[in-house]
Amino acid sequence: MIQAARRRIEPHVLRTPLLHSPPLSLLCGSHVYLKMECWQTCGCFKIRGATNFLRQHQAAVQKYGVVTASSGNHALGVAYAAAKMQVQQVGIFLPENADPSKVDKIRQCGIEPVIEGGNFFETLDIAQAYTRRTGACYVHSNADPLVISGQGTIGLEILEDLPDVDAVVVPVGGGGLISGIAAAIKADSNGVSIIGAEPEASPGAYQSLQKGEPCERITTKPSVADGLAGGLSPLPFEIAQHLITHVALAAEDEIITAMKAFLTEEQLVIEGAASVGLALLLAEKIKLRNQKVVLVVTGRNIDSEKFLSIIAQSGESIS
Repeated sequence: MIQAARRRIEPHVLRTPLLHSPPLSLLCGSHVYLKMECWQTCGCFKIRGATNFLRQHQAAVQKYGVVTASSGNHALGVAYAAAKMQVQQVGIFLPENADPSKVDKIRQCGIEPVIEGGNFFETLDIAQAYTRRTGACYVHSNADPLVISGQGTIGLEILEDLPDVDAVVVPVGGGGLISGIAAAIKADSNGVSIIGAEPEASPGAYQSLQKGEPCERITTKPSVADGLAGGLSPLPFEIAQHLITHVALAAEDEIITAMKAFLTEEQLVIEGAASVGLALLLAEKIKLRNQKVVLVVTGRNIDSEKFLSIIAQSGESIS
Protein backbone atom coordinates (compact mmCIF):
# COMPACT_ATOMS: atom_id res chain seq x y z
CA MET A 1 0.00 0.00 0.00
CA ILE A 2 2.86 2.39 0.73
CA GLN A 3 4.45 1.93 -2.69
CA ALA A 4 1.04 2.50 -4.29
CA ALA A 5 0.61 5.62 -2.17
CA ARG A 6 3.94 6.88 -3.38
CA ARG A 7 2.92 6.54 -7.03
CA ARG A 8 -0.40 8.20 -6.30
CA ILE A 9 0.93 11.26 -4.49
CA GLU A 10 4.27 11.74 -6.25
CA PRO A 11 2.98 14.39 -8.70
CA HIS A 12 1.41 16.39 -5.90
CA VAL A 13 3.89 16.49 -2.98
CA LEU A 14 7.57 17.27 -2.55
CA ARG A 15 10.26 14.67 -2.06
CA THR A 16 11.86 16.42 0.90
CA PRO A 17 15.64 16.33 1.46
CA LEU A 18 17.46 14.47 4.20
CA LEU A 19 20.13 16.83 5.52
CA HIS A 20 23.07 16.06 7.79
CA SER A 21 23.39 18.60 10.62
CA PRO A 22 26.99 19.01 11.85
CA PRO A 23 26.10 21.43 14.67
CA LEU A 24 23.25 19.30 16.04
CA SER A 25 25.43 16.20 15.67
CA LEU A 26 28.05 17.88 17.84
CA LEU A 27 25.48 18.85 20.47
CA CYS A 28 23.88 15.40 20.59
CA GLY A 29 26.92 13.16 20.19
CA SER A 30 25.19 11.38 17.31
CA HIS A 31 25.26 11.68 13.53
CA VAL A 32 22.05 13.70 13.21
CA TYR A 33 20.11 13.85 9.95
CA LEU A 34 16.98 15.95 9.47
CA LYS A 35 14.12 14.72 7.29
CA MET A 36 12.86 18.12 6.23
CA GLU A 37 9.09 17.69 6.17
CA CYS A 38 8.99 21.24 7.50
CA TRP A 39 9.85 22.21 3.89
CA GLN A 40 6.96 20.14 2.56
CA THR A 41 4.14 21.78 0.61
CA CYS A 42 1.94 23.66 3.13
CA GLY A 43 4.67 23.40 5.74
CA CYS A 44 4.06 19.90 7.13
CA PHE A 45 4.03 16.19 6.32
CA LYS A 46 0.24 15.90 6.55
CA ILE A 47 -0.21 16.71 2.86
CA ARG A 48 1.03 13.19 2.05
CA GLY A 49 -1.74 11.25 3.78
CA ALA A 50 -4.44 13.76 2.88
CA THR A 51 -3.51 13.66 -0.80
CA ASN A 52 -3.42 9.86 -0.85
CA PHE A 53 -6.92 9.67 0.66
CA LEU A 54 -8.48 12.33 -1.57
CA ARG A 55 -6.92 11.05 -4.79
CA GLN A 56 -8.01 7.47 -4.06
CA HIS A 57 -11.58 8.59 -3.25
CA GLN A 58 -11.70 11.36 -5.82
CA ALA A 59 -15.13 10.53 -7.31
CA ALA A 60 -16.85 10.31 -3.92
CA VAL A 61 -15.10 13.40 -2.59
CA GLN A 62 -16.12 15.45 -5.64
CA LYS A 63 -19.74 14.27 -5.31
CA TYR A 64 -20.28 14.38 -1.53
CA GLY A 65 -17.51 16.63 -0.22
CA VAL A 66 -14.93 15.97 2.47
CA VAL A 67 -14.78 16.67 6.21
CA THR A 68 -12.04 16.46 8.80
CA ALA A 69 -11.18 17.49 12.34
CA SER A 70 -7.66 18.36 13.40
CA SER A 71 -5.57 20.40 15.80
CA GLY A 72 -4.21 22.15 12.70
CA ASN A 73 -1.71 20.52 10.36
CA HIS A 74 -3.90 17.66 9.10
CA ALA A 75 -6.68 20.16 8.48
CA LEU A 76 -4.25 22.28 6.51
CA GLY A 77 -3.13 19.26 4.48
CA VAL A 78 -6.74 18.35 3.65
CA ALA A 79 -7.57 21.96 2.79
CA TYR A 80 -4.58 22.27 0.47
CA ALA A 81 -5.18 18.93 -1.27
CA ALA A 82 -8.91 19.62 -1.65
CA ALA A 83 -8.25 23.08 -3.10
CA LYS A 84 -5.85 21.57 -5.67
CA MET A 85 -8.60 19.13 -6.69
CA GLN A 86 -11.20 21.93 -6.71
CA VAL A 87 -13.46 20.07 -4.28
CA GLN A 88 -16.53 22.22 -3.75
CA GLN A 89 -17.68 21.05 -0.30
CA VAL A 90 -14.94 21.07 2.31
CA GLY A 91 -15.64 21.03 6.04
CA ILE A 92 -12.63 21.81 8.21
CA PHE A 93 -13.18 21.65 11.98
CA LEU A 94 -10.59 23.04 14.41
CA PRO A 95 -10.50 23.34 18.21
CA GLU A 96 -10.67 26.77 19.77
CA ASN A 97 -6.95 26.73 20.65
CA ALA A 98 -5.78 26.11 17.07
CA ASP A 99 -2.61 27.97 16.07
CA PRO A 100 -3.55 31.24 14.29
CA SER A 101 -1.01 30.68 11.52
CA LYS A 102 -2.64 27.36 10.63
CA VAL A 103 -6.09 28.96 10.61
CA ASP A 104 -4.81 31.69 8.30
CA LYS A 105 -3.24 29.18 5.90
CA ILE A 106 -6.50 27.22 5.69
CA ARG A 107 -8.31 30.44 4.80
CA GLN A 108 -5.70 31.09 2.12
CA CYS A 109 -6.90 27.85 0.49
CA GLY A 110 -10.32 29.49 0.12
CA ILE A 111 -11.90 27.53 2.97
CA GLU A 112 -13.43 29.01 6.10
CA PRO A 113 -12.84 26.59 8.98
CA VAL A 114 -15.35 25.86 11.72
CA ILE A 115 -13.66 26.63 15.03
CA GLU A 116 -15.56 24.80 17.74
CA GLY A 117 -14.67 22.57 20.67
CA GLY A 118 -12.47 23.09 23.70
CA ASN A 119 -10.11 20.28 22.70
CA PHE A 120 -9.44 17.93 19.78
CA PHE A 121 -11.87 15.23 20.91
CA GLU A 122 -14.76 17.67 21.30
CA THR A 123 -14.00 18.99 17.82
CA LEU A 124 -13.78 15.44 16.46
CA ASP A 125 -17.23 14.59 17.80
CA ILE A 126 -18.70 17.75 16.26
CA ALA A 127 -17.10 17.02 12.88
CA GLN A 128 -18.23 13.40 12.82
CA ALA A 129 -21.79 14.41 13.72
CA TYR A 130 -21.69 16.86 10.79
CA THR A 131 -20.43 14.07 8.53
CA ARG A 132 -23.33 11.81 9.48
CA ARG A 133 -25.81 14.58 8.70
CA THR A 134 -24.34 15.47 5.32
CA GLY A 135 -23.04 12.16 3.96
CA ALA A 136 -19.63 13.68 3.18
CA CYS A 137 -16.42 11.63 3.17
CA TYR A 138 -14.62 11.84 6.50
CA VAL A 139 -10.82 11.71 6.41
CA HIS A 140 -9.37 10.84 9.81
CA SER A 141 -6.13 12.52 10.81
CA ASN A 142 -4.40 9.20 11.60
CA ALA A 143 -6.74 6.19 11.85
CA ASP A 144 -7.15 5.50 8.12
CA PRO A 145 -5.10 3.07 6.01
CA LEU A 146 -4.72 5.54 3.13
CA VAL A 147 -3.58 8.33 5.44
CA ILE A 148 -1.10 6.00 7.15
CA SER A 149 0.23 4.77 3.80
CA GLY A 150 0.70 8.33 2.59
CA GLN A 151 2.72 9.22 5.66
CA GLY A 152 4.70 6.00 5.25
CA THR A 153 6.24 7.31 2.03
CA ILE A 154 8.58 9.30 4.28
CA GLY A 155 10.07 6.01 5.44
CA LEU A 156 10.76 4.92 1.87
CA GLU A 157 12.63 8.15 1.18
CA ILE A 158 14.70 7.86 4.37
CA LEU A 159 15.90 4.38 3.44
CA GLU A 160 16.78 5.49 -0.09
CA ASP A 161 18.80 8.47 1.12
CA LEU A 162 20.45 6.82 4.15
CA PRO A 163 20.40 3.01 3.77
CA ASP A 164 22.62 2.49 6.83
CA VAL A 165 20.49 4.54 9.20
CA ASP A 166 20.53 3.21 12.76
CA ALA A 167 17.46 4.93 14.25
CA VAL A 168 14.51 7.06 13.14
CA VAL A 169 12.91 9.32 15.77
CA VAL A 170 9.28 10.20 15.02
CA PRO A 171 6.97 12.62 16.85
CA VAL A 172 3.77 10.84 17.91
CA GLY A 173 0.27 12.23 18.25
CA GLY A 174 -2.48 9.93 17.00
CA GLY A 175 0.11 7.58 15.51
CA GLY A 176 -0.51 7.80 11.77
CA LEU A 177 3.01 9.01 11.05
CA ILE A 178 4.97 6.55 13.17
CA SER A 179 2.86 3.56 12.07
CA GLY A 180 3.37 4.44 8.40
CA ILE A 181 7.11 5.07 8.73
CA ALA A 182 7.61 1.96 10.86
CA ALA A 183 5.75 -0.23 8.37
CA ALA A 184 7.78 1.14 5.46
CA ILE A 185 11.17 0.83 7.13
CA LYS A 186 10.68 -2.50 8.90
CA ALA A 187 9.54 -4.12 5.64
CA ASP A 188 13.03 -3.55 4.17
CA SER A 189 15.37 -3.00 7.12
CA ASN A 190 14.41 -4.74 10.33
CA GLY A 191 17.55 -3.59 12.17
CA VAL A 192 16.52 0.08 12.27
CA SER A 193 15.21 1.34 15.61
CA ILE A 194 11.91 3.24 15.41
CA ILE A 195 11.60 5.55 18.40
CA GLY A 196 8.49 7.52 19.27
CA ALA A 197 8.83 11.03 20.72
CA GLU A 198 6.03 12.49 22.81
CA PRO A 199 5.57 15.37 25.24
CA GLU A 200 5.05 14.43 28.86
CA ALA A 201 1.83 16.44 28.61
CA SER A 202 0.31 13.95 26.14
CA PRO A 203 1.79 10.45 26.60
CA GLY A 204 -0.75 8.45 24.60
CA ALA A 205 1.68 6.16 22.75
CA TYR A 206 3.83 5.68 25.85
CA GLN A 207 0.79 4.59 27.87
CA SER A 208 -0.47 2.39 25.02
CA LEU A 209 2.75 0.41 24.79
CA GLN A 210 2.91 0.10 28.57
CA LYS A 211 -0.66 -1.24 28.81
CA GLY A 212 -0.67 -3.25 25.57
CA GLU A 213 -3.82 -1.51 24.31
CA PRO A 214 -4.54 1.78 22.54
CA CYS A 215 -5.01 4.71 24.91
CA GLU A 216 -6.81 7.18 22.68
CA ARG A 217 -8.93 9.54 24.75
CA ILE A 218 -6.36 10.38 27.39
CA THR A 219 -6.21 13.36 29.70
CA THR A 220 -3.70 15.87 28.33
CA LYS A 221 -2.08 19.01 29.67
CA PRO A 222 -1.24 22.22 27.78
CA SER A 223 1.97 21.89 25.79
CA VAL A 224 4.13 23.84 23.38
CA ALA A 225 3.88 20.64 21.31
CA ASP A 226 0.12 21.13 20.92
CA GLY A 227 0.11 19.38 17.55
CA LEU A 228 0.71 16.09 19.39
CA ALA A 229 -2.26 16.44 21.75
CA GLY A 230 -4.35 13.30 22.11
CA GLY A 231 -3.79 9.58 22.40
CA LEU A 232 -2.80 6.74 20.09
CA SER A 233 -5.64 5.58 17.84
CA PRO A 234 -6.48 1.85 17.59
CA LEU A 235 -5.42 1.31 13.95
CA PRO A 236 -1.95 2.88 14.31
CA PHE A 237 -1.51 0.92 17.54
CA GLU A 238 -2.39 -2.33 15.78
CA ILE A 239 0.13 -1.62 13.02
CA ALA A 240 2.99 -0.24 15.07
CA GLN A 241 2.91 -1.85 18.52
CA HIS A 242 5.46 -4.54 17.56
CA LEU A 243 7.46 -2.29 15.23
CA ILE A 244 8.23 0.57 17.62
CA THR A 245 11.41 0.07 19.63
CA HIS A 246 10.19 2.35 22.41
CA VAL A 247 8.60 5.71 23.15
CA ALA A 248 10.28 8.42 25.23
CA LEU A 249 8.78 11.54 26.79
CA ALA A 250 10.08 15.11 26.68
CA ALA A 251 9.40 17.78 29.30
CA GLU A 252 8.22 21.22 28.27
CA ASP A 253 11.53 22.95 29.01
CA GLU A 254 13.34 20.30 26.96
CA ILE A 255 11.08 20.93 23.97
CA ILE A 256 11.68 24.68 24.24
CA THR A 257 15.44 24.07 24.37
CA ALA A 258 15.13 22.01 21.17
CA MET A 259 13.16 24.76 19.42
CA LYS A 260 15.94 27.18 20.37
CA ALA A 261 18.57 24.75 19.09
CA PHE A 262 16.87 24.48 15.72
CA LEU A 263 16.85 28.26 15.50
CA THR A 264 20.37 29.01 16.68
CA GLU A 265 22.19 26.03 15.17
CA GLU A 266 20.33 25.60 11.87
CA GLN A 267 18.34 28.85 11.52
CA LEU A 268 15.09 26.89 11.40
CA VAL A 269 11.77 28.00 12.86
CA ILE A 270 10.24 24.68 13.92
CA GLU A 271 6.99 24.15 15.79
CA GLY A 272 7.01 22.45 19.16
CA ALA A 273 5.48 19.19 17.93
CA ALA A 274 8.32 18.81 15.42
CA SER A 275 10.99 19.49 18.06
CA VAL A 276 10.25 16.67 20.49
CA GLY A 277 12.69 14.23 18.88
CA LEU A 278 15.57 16.67 19.15
CA ALA A 279 14.50 17.42 22.72
CA LEU A 280 14.98 13.75 23.64
CA LEU A 281 18.41 13.60 22.01
CA LEU A 282 19.64 16.78 23.70
CA ALA A 283 18.35 15.61 27.09
CA GLU A 284 19.94 12.17 26.54
CA LYS A 285 16.62 10.46 27.13
CA ILE A 286 17.35 8.26 24.15
CA LYS A 287 20.81 6.70 23.98
CA LEU A 288 22.03 6.90 20.39
CA ARG A 289 25.58 8.15 20.80
CA ASN A 290 27.68 7.81 17.63
CA GLN A 291 24.73 6.32 15.72
CA LYS A 292 23.18 7.61 12.51
CA VAL A 293 19.91 9.15 13.65
CA VAL A 294 17.15 10.62 11.51
CA LEU A 295 14.86 13.17 13.14
CA VAL A 296 11.59 13.57 11.25
CA VAL A 297 11.08 17.34 11.38
CA THR A 298 7.35 17.31 10.85
CA GLY A 299 6.35 20.96 10.46
CA ARG A 300 7.06 24.67 10.64
CA ASN A 301 3.52 26.01 11.01
CA ILE A 302 3.65 28.17 14.11
CA ASP A 303 2.51 31.73 14.62
CA SER A 304 5.53 34.04 14.74
CA GLU A 305 4.44 35.81 17.92
CA LYS A 306 3.74 32.48 19.59
CA PHE A 307 7.16 31.16 18.54
CA LEU A 308 8.99 34.20 19.90
CA SER A 309 7.03 33.99 23.14
CA ILE A 310 7.91 30.31 23.57
CA ILE A 311 11.64 30.62 22.96
CA ALA A 312 11.77 33.62 25.30
CA GLN A 313 10.72 31.32 28.15
CA SER A 314 13.35 30.12 30.57
CA GLY A 315 15.20 26.97 29.60
CA GLU A 316 18.66 25.54 29.33
CA SER A 317 20.96 27.77 27.30
CA ILE A 318 22.26 26.19 24.11
CA SER A 319 24.42 29.10 22.99
